[in-house]
Amino acid sequence: VSTQSTGSSGINAEYGGLNTEDKAKIMQWIQYSYRIQEKKMPIDRFAEEINNYLSNRTFMVGSCPSIADVAIAHSINRYLGSLHITPEIQWELSNLVRWYNLMQSSKSWSYPNIEFFKRPFYF
Repeated sequence: VSTQSTGSSGINAEYGGLNTEDKAKIMQWIQYSYRIQEKKMPIDRFAEEINNYLSNRTFMVGSCPSIADVAIAHSINRYLGSLHITPEIQWELSNLVRWYNLMQSSKSWSYPNIEFFKRPFYF
């Protein structure tokens, strides 16, 4: 997977990281996505770790989607699709669900969308 950004080609310049630190973080998340695919530990533990990581972030690295977000989203897609998502599970994984909804709303999303429960809006 290339993390080189082209900027002038119309591709988001941050997709592959704007600086060395972001590029290193992106590479770590890509490696993490391989661990998910290889089932190096139970998928629910991966989901919990990602949920906790996203508790104060919108994206995996930086302020917009990067290759890291794509790699992780594609790696956990099958898991989320196979879950019988109850409101309780959705609540427990609320950061992951928020982030995943954001990822699957992108124009380039190629998997079938996973429907989550809509939370009632209270005043």
